[in-house]
Amino acid sequence: MNRSTAALSILLLCVLTAWGCQRFLKAGENRVELPMIEGAFYVGTDSCVPCHDDVYQQFKKTVHYRLNAAELKGMQRGCETCHGPGSKHMQTKGKAQDIISFAKLPPEQSSQMCLACHQGGPTMDWRANVHVLNGVGCNECHKSHKITGPKMVYLGDPDICFTCHQEKKAQLMLPSHHPLREKKMKCGSCHNNHGSENNNLKKQSLNDVCFECHAEYQGPFVFEHAPVVEDCSICHEPHGTIANNLLRQSEPFICLRCHRGHKINPKTGDYPTSGAFLTSCVQCHSAVHGSDLHSQVNGGGLTR
Repeated sequence: MNRSTAALSILLLCVLTAWGCQRFLKAGENRVELPMIEGAFYVGTDSCVPCHDDVYQQFKKTVHYRLNAAELKGMQRGCETCHGPGSKHMQTKGKAQDIISFAKLPPEQSSQMCLACHQGGPTMDWRANVHVLNGVGCNECHKSHKITGPKMVYLGDPDICFTCHQEKKAQLMLPSHHPLREKKMKCGSCHNNHGSENNNLKKQSLNDVCFECHAEYQGPFVFEHAPVVEDCSICHEPHGTIANNLLRQSEPFICLRCHRGHKINPKTGDYPTSGAFLTSCVQCHSAVHGSDLHSQVNGGGLTR
């Protein structure tokens, strides 16, 4: 690489890094102000019941209703904790503009109402996750008035995810898939839907997520397979495939994307012949994820 090419590469890297940091910081600095009802004062939950009794009866069965004053950090208890002071709403006989209506708030602002209380644990990275960056707020998944599943997720995992991620649902219907359909896993087994640094994954890298269950493929090995060290998804599609073992292609074609076949023919040279297309590479290279054993066939490893 000559000096000018190296300088151009460094400049491009700096530009991309600056763009990525700016996007992340902008998300992190997204301190949306809570909506306010000017001139209104608190009137108590009993004032809401005459008009909203059906909602109130459902609300009484939720965890929000059971909160005590110590858990509310000085805020009003009941409906007005989230919807704000209701005096003007009563005076105007229920006009929507005189109460905080989550259906009318933008996702960033409606989520800010939730984050006023839910500040720790899984929601700490919310402002920088892919959901809020794509205009998805808390109330897209959580329904605080109704009796719902755990954490007020109204459909439960994975069904709630499939309302938006239809392509992932389709992949999970393919022959090779993780056992979500069998109820042995959930989307939350791998993803933190409230945000993380890497595509809402629970770990720092995709490989770390995979190794939680597939620890036998984690090195270091004496003979390592470079794609395994770099990224499992080079060969595997985790949400589902037609090929076995979640492979993006069947053997030997998945291997021939990077490797030439061994079946050398004097007429074709080093290029793979029909013999290479009619076999499985793992018949010989059975330890494709890495091995500590030297190959007895040639100078390579990845065999048992």
